Amino acid sequence: MSEMSRDGTRIALDALLRGYLDLTRRIVIAVSCGMFAFMVAINGLEIVGRGFFSVSFSWVQEVSILCAMWVYFFAYALIAKNEEYIRVDFAVNLMPPAWQYTVDIFARLVTILFHGMVAWFAVETYRFLGLFTTSVLIWPESLFVLPILVGAVDILITELIHLYRTLTRRPPPTPHPLPAGVE
Repeated sequence: MSEMSRDGTRIALDALLRGYLDLTRRIVIAVSCGMFAFMVAINGLEIVGRGFFSVSFSWVQEVSILCAMWVYFFAYALIAKNEEYIRVDFAVNLMPPAWQYTVDIFARLVTILFHGMVAWFAVETYRFLGLFTTSVLIWPESLFVLPILVGAVDILITELIHLYRTLTRRPPPTPHPLPAGVE
């Protein structure tokens, strides 16, 4: 393979990976914000119903918990995409560059292994909980594991992209501290 075609392949792959991160960042933000807004709205409805009409909606708690699961696990996916993990950079920055590189690779591999295990356990739990239903809405209990599964798989893919960038010594993409599209 010629040098030009290898560069073209690398550029195309980098664009594809960057596109994945950008698209999933937007999806994560939209789903998280949507679920949070919906959770606030139905809890507001519950407060108004109880306070003014002495009416309670039994389904609010189940739906709120499900929404909270999406918000939590997608927020963690956003942290992974922006590489905003809590780190001990001051200690790593004291190391020689070769050690810093090795620590970075090791940390990424541990993170990949962890999220791979979470995804695997989420699949097994999802299958098992599919046998049961919630007490109020009679929804499959497995719905509560779906955000964990989707979040873990997305973080796994995100970390594999970051590992590829680390191994090829490509600079990380520009972080997006603000929601996608707000810049």
